[in-house]
Amino acid sequence: MKHTITWATLIWFALLIGASATAQTNMPVAANGQLKVLNRQLCNQSGRPIQLRGMSSHGLQYFPQCFNASSIQALATSWGIDVFRSAMYVDEGGYMTDKPKYRAFIDNLVDWTGQNGVYNIIDWHILNPGNPNDHLADAKEFFQIEAQKHAGKKHVIYEIANEPHDVDWNTIKGYAEQIIPIIRQYDKEAIILVGTPGYSGLPGDVRSNPLTGANAYNVMYTFHFYAGSHYTESYIDDVLKTVPLFISEWGTSNYSGNGGNDYTNSQNWLNLLAGQNSSGIKVSWCNWNFSDNSETSAALNPGSCSSGSWNNTSTSGTWVKNHILNPADDFGTVSPPTPSVALTSSATSTVVVGSNVVLTAAVSNTTATAVEFYNGATKLGQVTAAPYSFTVSNLQAGTYSFTAKALLPGGNPLVSPAVPLTAAPAPNKAPTVVLTTPANGSNFTAPAAITLTASAADPDGSVTKVMFYSGGQKLGESLATPYAFAWSGVAAGTYTLTAQATDNGGATTTSGAVTITVNDPNAPQGDIIGPNCVAKNDQKTFSASAANLVNATNVSWWCTGSTQSITTPQPGQASINFGPSFTGGQVCVGINYSVSPWYKQVCKDVTVCNGTTPTPPTPPTPPANQPPAVALTTPANNATYTAPTTINLTATASDADGSVAKVEFFTGSTKLGEATAAPYQYSWNNVAAGAYALTAKATDNLGTATTSAMVTVNVLAPAPPAPTTPPAATAELIGPDFVTVNSVKSYSLSAANLTNATNFSWWCTGSTRSISANGGQATIDFGPWFTGGDVCVGINYSAAPWYKQICKHVQLSGSNSRVSAEEVVSIVYPNPATSQFQFVAGQDVQALRAVDLLGREHFTYGPLPKNQPLTFGENFPAGQYLLRIQYGTDRQQTIKLLKTGR
Repeated sequence: MKHTITWATLIWFALLIGASATAQTNMPVAANGQLKVLNRQLCNQSGRPIQLRGMSSHGLQYFPQCFNASSIQALATSWGIDVFRSAMYVDEGGYMTDKPKYRAFIDNLVDWTGQNGVYNIIDWHILNPGNPNDHLADAKEFFQIEAQKHAGKKHVIYEIANEPHDVDWNTIKGYAEQIIPIIRQYDKEAIILVGTPGYSGLPGDVRSNPLTGANAYNVMYTFHFYAGSHYTESYIDDVLKTVPLFISEWGTSNYSGNGGNDYTNSQNWLNLLAGQNSSGIKVSWCNWNFSDNSETSAALNPGSCSSGSWNNTSTSGTWVKNHILNPADDFGTVSPPTPSVALTSSATSTVVVGSNVVLTAAVSNTTATAVEFYNGATKLGQVTAAPYSFTVSNLQAGTYSFTAKALLPGGNPLVSPAVPLTAAPAPNKAPTVVLTTPANGSNFTAPAAITLTASAADPDGSVTKVMFYSGGQKLGESLATPYAFAWSGVAAGTYTLTAQATDNGGATTTSGAVTITVNDPNAPQGDIIGPNCVAKNDQKTFSASAANLVNATNVSWWCTGSTQSITTPQPGQASINFGPSFTGGQVCVGINYSVSPWYKQVCKDVTVCNGTTPTPPTPPTPPANQPPAVALTTPANNATYTAPTTINLTATASDADGSVAKVEFFTGSTKLGEATAAPYQYSWNNVAAGAYALTAKATDNLGTATTSAMVTVNVLAPAPPAPTTPPAATAELIGPDFVTVNSVKSYSLSAANLTNATNFSWWCTGSTRSISANGGQATIDFGPWFTGGDVCVGINYSAAPWYKQICKHVQLSGSNSRVSAEEVVSIVYPNPATSQFQFVAGQDVQALRAVDLLGREHFTYGPLPKNQPLTFGENFPAGQYLLRIQYGTDRQQTIKLLKTGR
């Protein structure tokens, strides 16, 4: 059938072509070019402040069907995104399972976003393990490959550590200082995003110690928030005064990606990021997440990706898409590239006095006739042709500020930003020391006179003294070469000797150990001690000499004659039953050692005794060292104190065959202190509230130790101040204690709790059908599956106490496990807390535990008696936590905690 083309159709078609051409020209990358950071603000190539708005993928390994050329094109055209974040999980079934596969996936996304004129964030997504250094080598490899492959592509942004956690900023900074130079080696101008502590929730930690140095330009720090959980706009407003931020992930839901979407708080956040902050800075953002996952934060309805329905948006997706499209982007126009000169140094910010440093200048977007190099106002020299490099030789101690000045034909010169550098003396190097005599394994006879000598030297100074030790006991010292000490009257025993050298800078080094033996002259001599002849059927004992057992690790006995049996009562002894057939032979022992000579074999000739020649008596077995005895005498078992307190620990100790060298005092495995002489005492000061298991450990002169029986003490927290005790729960939350299936009930906060309230969050721990909240009041449809739980509300305030959580236990009518709110009044104070929380139980507690908002456990305890104070949380990172309390089989309680940090 023939179709007629009308003038209206032609006009419409022409307009469509014109509109398409205009849209392509004004795509974000075409409009902005190479991005840069100026005065904490993301700017386009012309230096105009801009805001990018876009979407983050979910994990590429979870929803690969959602990320392809078609979906990226739809996001660029229908959604109007400026930026797409490629969230490549490192663990959790992601990159580490198939590196080539996921690098190829990232490369495709870079190509698709480039073809559609939008920016792409390559995200190294370390949600787990949290510490970026756990995959440091893999990160170095990944960013070297990707930066080399995509160098110079104006639309590529690198996010080097998504949501670090359980590590501090200094740890993250150390990681960034290793990754950023790898990217800069290939991609000189790309924007680089650096994660911040607490799941990228604490960018303020950067303020006192930001990244510095030659590679710290075009760097921004990430902040992540979820509107259903985060109400910290004032905190971020303050951070923006000093720190350049990029919101690479945010959601309309709570932090889990689920829960009710808070569009009111979402709008408050977007207003702030659009420039409504005290600094007037526009902050770019990516919404979490573009996928068809069955969670409230997903932008698409389930099943959309498999059918290619890229505009089948969820409630959250519809809201976010509208806020990407409206208001329209305001990018302005791109000016021609600005000429510039940048200076880099071959050295780090600190070098050793006398070093040579190479300064290199890079001239961009213009041609220079020469480049001059300066320290402050002093000209050092100039170079007239590229590469513009100048060597500063033999730097003396001091602080330097290097700049490069590019001279232009017929124009004003360009001056680079200054590169600071400090030259300082090299750090002190430790001395070297070797104990030269006596030799390892030497034998002496008691009472011995032993001369100890050592050689010592210092590579950058002088040796001030050499001290000589036997174990931990100082024997003497020498202040000048030859370093020697005469040790006299040495008793029988085995000794481990070392020498310690100290240099003029106070650095010390300890030599390798030398082991010697001083023999008792009255003890039997010889390598093997035992009879020279035996009668038939004799049972005789043979022993290796003490000198042969020093550093022994394994002993093996045998006899070359025909013997009935050989047993070894202890490693250095053998009991031989020579039996009726023995006609003579050798008793031998093979000994392995932990040091040279490593192995030795010694033998003793044994014959059959003639006539009635008496058999030499078997030498006595050297008695084994007996361990010392120790008892912890104070404090008494189950003694009670009130924190903070001082506990005096006293122990008695003795040694039956020697002396007590020291007594150490412990709480659990933590050493508190020690005493080296009787009376054995230690004063433990400023003891915090808690239960402690105390022991004393005695060590004798031969190193054998004994630990005392355990003594348990309880240190109670002081009673909480009366004003902080909350009133009865019935006065806080008004509503029924019992409900029926499918009932709809209203709950209201008391008037006292509404003063200064700014935000309310309602929830129920039981299975409910719906919750409709209006400020301090909520209507709950308990539905057909409710079996009991807590109705809770969290309130934010504009003044102290800033935040409060109130819960009311609700049961099904007819339940025989009722526990009224008046029966359990447990409190946590202070809350919020800067250091630690104190919990007081209103009823006996079986167990309690504290978890963070991701469900990770930070603290467990139990059982705990009623009215017994418990202090905890001093090691919690700043953030929100849930304290779950189990009173009995039929009663639980949850208290929300807020740790603000110091």
